[in-house]
Amino acid sequence: MRHILLGLVLAAFAGGAVAQTKLPFRLNWTASGEHAAYFVARDKGFYRDEGLEVEILDGSGSTTVLQLAANASNPVVQADASTMIRGIVNGMPVKAVAVPLQISPSAFIYRADSPRPTKVSEVKGMRIAMTAGDSSMTVFTAFLGKVGLKLDDVQIITVASTAAKDQAMLNKQADALIGFFMDQGVRLEPQTGVKIGYTRLYDLGGVTALSSAIVVNNDWLKDAKNQDVLRRFLRASQRGWQYAFDNRRDAAEIFVKAKPNQQQNIAQGTLDGAMTLVRTERSKGMPMLASAAQDWKDTQELLATYAKVKPMPDIDVYYTNAYLSEAPYLPKK
Repeated sequence: MRHILLGLVLAAFAGGAVAQTKLPFRLNWTASGEHAAYFVARDKGFYRDEGLEVEILDGSGSTTVLQLAANASNPVVQADASTMIRGIVNGMPVKAVAVPLQISPSAFIYRADSPRPTKVSEVKGMRIAMTAGDSSMTVFTAFLGKVGLKLDDVQIITVASTAAKDQAMLNKQADALIGFFMDQGVRLEPQTGVKIGYTRLYDLGGVTALSSAIVVNNDWLKDAKNQDVLRRFLRASQRGWQYAFDNRRDAAEIFVKAKPNQQQNIAQGTLDGAMTLVRTERSKGMPMLASAAQDWKDTQELLATYAKVKPMPDIDVYYTNAYLSEAPYLPKK
């Protein structure tokens, strides 16, 4: 019997049936083309090559997802970097270990038959739909400050979900919503038949900040085994992002295969938009998902100046590139 068991074990290893380490990874929102790279990494076996079985979970907004990371319910998540900075200033034990989207996609999304705002003077007095805990609120507050306005100068209509935010704008209960240009700006028109327009906060007021980051719980990260798991997860994710960047049509098809309720053209448009945000001028030439110190400084300065977020003396409290790998992001032998 002992020889039989040993033979089964050896056969399992020979066939590649090695036990995989399970890792849940929660997204900032419901999966969309923006997140296609993670599904690529899973579909192409990049996570499996690193000995990982990654479960990609939907999120319900960066504020909620960061709370799950902070209490270690989900120690590895994707969330908005500006919202994370605010959380860290208020004592959240988390840190960014990668930044997939490094330029803010936040935009005013509106009906094309009543476009507003197309210039700063049209912002005052607007009715703007946002979800509770919306990650865009921090950058939007900074935008208002930079153009000389306050939150009191607009009417925020707070709703419970992304769908409700969309409907508030579509039904003209709000003049615009704050969302991502490559999300609502891409999907609402083919879904509803209503022509949609958008104005990016960056284009209107020169406001941008580091956007979606992969964030981990600090206490979870103290464990050497978790550090190893994180390195492998990030390396496979970098590989997935690089593949998606180089093969966008294939990446969108892989995503839609995993999420058949998604429309191919919407997934493709969202992915294409996201890929315009993966690097800043400062992070060009750095490994995929690595962020530049000056971009963190600029993001903190923006939030401190216009959103009343207390600056920290050392930006290293916010992020690290230490767990990322150099290209071509292949498993270590």
